Amino acid sequence: MIAVIDEVLTAGQGKSTASRRHCEAQVRRILDLRYPGDPITNVKPTTLQGYINERDAGLYTFDKATTRSTASNKPDRQYNLGEATQLGEICEIDSTEMDVLVWDDQGNEFRPKLTVLFDVASRVPMSWAIHANSATGFDHALLIARAIVGRKAIPGSSATRLPASATLPAELMKKVNSFLDDDSLAVPWIFPQAITVDGGADFRSSVFASACRRYGITQVLAPPGAATVKPHVERNFGTVATDFTSWLAGSVGNSVANRVRKAKATLTLDSVRAAFDTWVTTVYLNKPHGGLKLPMFPGREWTPNQMYSVLFEFGPGVQLPFGQEDYFALLPTAKRIISDSGIEFKNRRYDSAHLEDLRNRSLTGTSARPGSRAARKFDISYDPYNLNCVWVRHPENGEWIECWDVALEENTAWMAAEAAVKLVERFGSGEPLEKPKQAEFLDEMERRAKSDGRARRKQLAAQARPQDPDATESLPIEPVMIPPRQPSTILDPADIDWDSPDFDVVTYKELG
Repeated sequence: MIAVIDEVLTAGQGKSTASRRHCEAQVRRILDLRYPGDPITNVKPTTLQGYINERDAGLYTFDKATTRSTASNKPDRQYNLGEATQLGEICEIDSTEMDVLVWDDQGNEFRPKLTVLFDVASRVPMSWAIHANSATGFDHALLIARAIVGRKAIPGSSATRLPASATLPAELMKKVNSFLDDDSLAVPWIFPQAITVDGGADFRSSVFASACRRYGITQVLAPPGAATVKPHVERNFGTVATDFTSWLAGSVGNSVANRVRKAKATLTLDSVRAAFDTWVTTVYLNKPHGGLKLPMFPGREWTPNQMYSVLFEFGPGVQLPFGQEDYFALLPTAKRIISDSGIEFKNRRYDSAHLEDLRNRSLTGTSARPGSRAARKFDISYDPYNLNCVWVRHPENGEWIECWDVALEENTAWMAAEAAVKLVERFGSGEPLEKPKQAEFLDEMERRAKSDGRARRKQLAAQARPQDPDATESLPIEPVMIPPRQPSTILDPADIDWDSPDFDVVTYKELG
């Protein structure tokens, strides 16, 4: 009977989930065919169900098909946790769809895609990007560039406005990486030595492979359908869903069962990017992580910043001559004219005070006729998935000029600044042994949600309320004629009594 039960359970691994009664009927049918008249065919239902449950342990035959598929990928050997002891020794990269609805520049609603390059030793996100569409191999090559140059030093990055962390060894980091020349570093810098990727076409593209070879990074290919080969970045996506996106306006839930029928988008893509940068640096990096434990202190959990500061002293990583020139070399370019109002690019306007001597200027040394429209076009470098700013290289001194979106600076810059200040007030600046103030963050989000909800309900009620006809004065039905003004009588000067008190005679002296 046990052999027949195992046979039925094994056959059900590659099929849709069925009930236990269905399995029991199959077992009895096989027993009747193979052992007719044997007492075993009359086994009690409760006894047979007990044997089925016992043999199904660990197979998940009657659970979700996704759970059964994941469990079938586990290796039939002793587990290797894949833990690393050096920064950048083992890194993992993956993409996921975020559980929040946002607006694009045309008013369409969509769920953005998040890509994270994750360090296993310190549990630190080395670099990340949020895209409107599915990422490509070019986007992942830019992630490697951001990880190498250090997110604090990335031109146009919102991390330049993030607060410093006193936990990070800033002085030692600047000695190892000379491009980290700022006195305050918000994000740890780690050089990736090996990156584990899955079977996605974007991760196995020639562009991403060339970027790995260019900087001596080993590309580890995971077997097909083996999500357990890169479990750390997969688990990090769960943390992002529960601790970040679930508290944003427009959150849609992490599954169909947790999702309302009609969710409304509230935030823009730029707002989600700025909020994610702030959340990583102020909350996640300062929160104790369950996977960061030491054998000598098994009862204590360490924060990613604390683990990074210790591991950086033993193995800071490889230093490469990678600066802004190398970063801009990976960006695409487009030719645009620098006018008095700035640069028009992708329905946006960019400008900078350092463009004064380049406005309406004609470039020399080109094949175009001097003064023509073609000769006035400069090469504009841009990040296709972060259009907050573009860069122009000065033709004389070779310096890169960063030009920000004028509309972003004028209309929404105060929102990003206010969000950054309030999040720092709630979560602290990264002092050693500092606890992230997650409760204050949640209280603030709940308070704002209630306040905005009340205001919205009042607005909708006022719009739906019928107008009172007595509130306005009724106009007269027929017009009323206003009599014309009578002209005054003209007096003869000879008939005027100058001694009368009705007249006041004023004399004046002409000033010479």
